[in-house]
Amino acid sequence: MKKVVGIVLLCLTMLVMVAWAINPQLFKIVWYQKPEVDTYKSFPTRAMSPSPSPLRFTVDTSKGNKLDSVMVKNWENQYVPFSEYFEKGDLLAFLVIKNDTLVYEKYGENYNRETVSNTFSIGKTMISILTGKAIDLGYIKDTEQRVINYLPELKDVPNFDEITILDLLNMKSGLQFKRAGKGIISDLFCDEARFYYTNDLKNDLVKVKADTLPGTRWKYSNLDPLFLTWVLERAAKTKVSQLFEREIWKPIGAEYGGSWGVDQKDGLENSPSSFQCTAIDLAKIGRLYLNKGVRDTVQVLSLDWIEKSTHITMENRGNTEKGWQKATHQYYWWLPQENYEGDYSAEGLRGQRLYINPKENIIIVQFAKRGYGGYPYRAIAQHFSGDSD
Repeated sequence: MKKVVGIVLLCLTMLVMVAWAINPQLFKIVWYQKPEVDTYKSFPTRAMSPSPSPLRFTVDTSKGNKLDSVMVKNWENQYVPFSEYFEKGDLLAFLVIKNDTLVYEKYGENYNRETVSNTFSIGKTMISILTGKAIDLGYIKDTEQRVINYLPELKDVPNFDEITILDLLNMKSGLQFKRAGKGIISDLFCDEARFYYTNDLKNDLVKVKADTLPGTRWKYSNLDPLFLTWVLERAAKTKVSQLFEREIWKPIGAEYGGSWGVDQKDGLENSPSSFQCTAIDLAKIGRLYLNKGVRDTVQVLSLDWIEKSTHITMENRGNTEKGWQKATHQYYWWLPQENYEGDYSAEGLRGQRLYINPKENIIIVQFAKRGYGGYPYRAIAQHFSGDSD
């Protein structure tokens, strides 16, 4: 019997090896399917070092202790205590920073302040931030620049010669991209999976096809930030992760290291879905925006870029209407249109969130395991406002 089991295991191992050799991309899609928050550990990453002068928030959780009993709406639009929202939402981290003070900090199983997690599509927002910095530094003149100026190898892609950096930032490239969400088999062979598990992003990117004319229609896509990542690499003549580390990560005072997933050892950052960091350091990105691009006396990012990113333009109003706040999408940020209060967020698969509320001077970071959760951030911001008991 043991001999039979051994033969079966050997045959299965050989089949796996053959499948990997024939089509490693398809093998990874079938094997891993929808990625978890730690799936990135199975693939190449490019590390970012922490800042030599880390920023540390003041800690005062005296009022935060009351948050667990505050009633918030869950994903079923029901009012529940925040403690239940945290537990049943399978959250991994939840931080609230008000006026530069950490007023609430809670972690799930096997998580703590030092735990690094994938933030998925929050990586798109990091690319938006870095685009603004590249313009500040003169690597890119402005958002009206045509992508073909930086990536001439794409001149044969129909309609590509008209795509601008602004089109990419607003997800209006007009390029075909099939998202997941239409069934198990469809999801396995969608573009979302294909580009997440590829080991040669640039080779796959040059094969894309046009769907509509650039600038005419918003469509959520991983292609736009991927092309923008390639543009940044070409314009700055350095890897995007290295540029981000030097110009953003260290200047904001990151206390811990972070990383970007890459398709191969010397390849391109898989920016739309593989940016890893701790919750406390992600909050410092929020702080940068709250402080109008300044850390201490240093202008890390221009105020002009922050305002362009977080104030809805007429062209982007109604791109989409996500959630009860009917948020639209612009420069890879989600901007509420319903009862507009000036707040906005970066959001990723499985419930990763960076929420910024300038009115209340509050930053909220949420990491989650399964993607459950509503949008309780305004209620929580109100709880910590000066008018709250």
